[in-house]
Amino acid sequence: MNTKQEFDNLMAFAKDLINENLGFYYDVNYGYFQPETHPIVDFIRLIGRRIQSQLMLAPVLSGELDQLERIFSDNLFFDEWAEVTLDGQSFHYLMRQIDNNSKIINLARDLVFPSPWIPRKLRDSLIRIGEGTLNGSWRQDKGHEVTLWLPLGIAFVEGSGHHSVTAGIAKGEGELYPTSVYDISPIYDHVYTDGKHYFRKHDHSIISEVHFAECAAIFEIGRMMVEQKIIF
Repeated sequence: MNTKQEFDNLMAFAKDLINENLGFYYDVNYGYFQPETHPIVDFIRLIGRRIQSQLMLAPVLSGELDQLERIFSDNLFFDEWAEVTLDGQSFHYLMRQIDNNSKIINLARDLVFPSPWIPRKLRDSLIRIGEGTLNGSWRQDKGHEVTLWLPLGIAFVEGSGHHSVTAGIAKGEGELYPTSVYDISPIYDHVYTDGKHYFRKHDHSIISEVHFAECAAIFEIGRMMVEQKIIF
């Protein structure tokens, strides 16, 4: 199955999930129940697990990595600095930074993208960090710089801590307070993807090829969340 087919399947499921969820709580429960998390957020977590796993295992499978081989917030979809608007603005300048005081990221549940690159450091983190280990239960250190994107609810390790955050995810323990929170919804006025490429809306020119169906699907599900006013 090619990337485009995978993207189409993911998007079809996402649309069905949102529609069925609306019908279920309206017709059956009459709004009495209010789930803590909308199931489309759970689906984003599910979609992102394969990419998350690939990132965390990369130094084990391939040895020490160069920074260019790793995924960060500035290249998850396409180059954050690529011009996407008629007046030359990029994704970086379209994002809106918002207050981060109320958001907590749970490493056992939420979708966090660390990008470890040194096998030895990953090994040591798995040995030393966690409940009952030498360093004790996982905790956030000052060097853990984490960016959270809304409405998607996905987070990126941007500073140090890639190896220790990977250990926390693997052990299913720990919480993070994001150091930066951005609303990326303005990007949807200027960019779309068909699962093969990302395009500028104003002239339909290609920004980038889609490298991962999961990333393209997460991008377009974010558009659905904005339209439906669904938040993380």
